Amino acid sequence: MLVDCGGESHPVTWRRGKLVVGAHDLTAERTMLAFGGELCVCMRVLEMWVNQFRMAPDQFLQLRRWLGPNAYLAPEEFELIRRLAMILSWERSWRATFYFRDKQGQLLADELRNRALPHLREHLNAWKSTTGARVVSGCQVGLVPSNQTVTLDGATDGVAMKVAAQLQARWVVDVWARGIATVEGAFVLKLTQAFSVDDLRVVAGRWEPTGSGRWATVTAPARVRREPDGNGGGVDGGWRLRWDDR
Repeated sequence: MLVDCGGESHPVTWRRGKLVVGAHDLTAERTMLAFGGELCVCMRVLEMWVNQFRMAPDQFLQLRRWLGPNAYLAPEEFELIRRLAMILSWERSWRATFYFRDKQGQLLADELRNRALPHLREHLNAWKSTTGARVVSGCQVGLVPSNQTVTLDGATDGVAMKVAAQLQARWVVDVWARGIATVEGAFVLKLTQAFSVDDLRVVAGRWEPTGSGRWATVTAPARVRREPDGNGGGVDGGWRLRWDDR
């Protein structure tokens, strides 16, 4: 994105996990500050990026309103990146308190539920006709610490189906943000390895018959890949899943 800095349009970009103000020499800018200079707009944007991670969680949620006329220092173009980075920051804070149910834990649980529930419902709807179920009687998402195993617990009774997923906070960053929450009807619970941006190893869930017209969920490792566009380069955005146990 471009910001108006000193009467010129300067680029501010996201590169390799860092915010970059490409039109400025950071050492020179900081030296000028030591001699009483003022922050230019690009440096104010960079300072705001750093300072937001020191904010209280509820303050971050109201960041743009709190900034008022200075809201342009938190560019909307970086909204998703800021949100994902803050989730990782909240998760570290939550872990540092030995997963005590503090403010960070509740915010992570809310964020996870809001992102995961629509995809878990999509997963159920994809399996309804296969399992013979006519209604969905329950669909829940819960948060578990990163040192606990993710689970998908679902069953049908021949009429209704219900499922509960226990996911880690990183699901939002590793799975949802990559667009692989549901792939070919499977619900992805966790990213375990990234060979490249288009070739991933995951843990996912599916349904299998258990007898007498009943079905239950099964979790297993799988490989998720994005298909080439067929024209010798690029991708078409279509993910494909291959189970490792089949």
